[in-house]
Amino acid sequence: MQLTVGRNRMRDTNGVISIRGHEQIVFEWGALQSQLLLTMDLYDVSGHHVARLRRNHWTFNDRDRFTFATSETGVSLTDTRSSEIVLEARIVGDDSVAVTRGVFNSSTGRQIEINVEDWDGAENAKSGVTRTAESTEATFTEQETGAIRAAMMSSQDTVQCPRCSAPLTRSRLPRATQHDAWLVSCIMCGRNVVVSSKS
Repeated sequence: MQLTVGRNRMRDTNGVISIRGHEQIVFEWGALQSQLLLTMDLYDVSGHHVARLRRNHWTFNDRDRFTFATSETGVSLTDTRSSEIVLEARIVGDDSVAVTRGVFNSSTGRQIEINVEDWDGAENAKSGVTRTAESTEATFTEQETGAIRAAMMSSQDTVQCPRCSAPLTRSRLPRATQHDAWLVSCIMCGRNVVVSSKS
């Protein structure tokens, strides 16, 4: 599955988004490839587990705190107290899903936000536009950058953010020198850093 979260695109994923080491969001295809299934754990600001949606059906939903809707084009979760979109995802192509917006808490109670302005709409997704991650927040520290570089050099597997444990995306930059350079971005906290194969 190709998964896009805000401006960050990940190819050949298993549809799982882990936050702080916890598999919090899972996208799958139903019996018909056009049916999108969502599994998601929902927490309050204290980190208490208040609801769980499993493959588009509630396992539990404390005091009907959330509502879930599905359509031919995607799925959405809404907080009934605030009427705020918790998560909205759209089918944007064959085996391709885009999380276009959302506000929810991690299992530690930390708020995660996917800004609606990070997405230019379904038309851009359908035309295959790939956006480069940008951030107004601070970049990774030198120590965090070193840890990211070491993880990238030692493994081909998914590298996790040293701050929030979300998957990091990697985009190869044009080679300015003889060494490969990558723009590494966190899909959740929005931080970026350029990592070179040269230590």
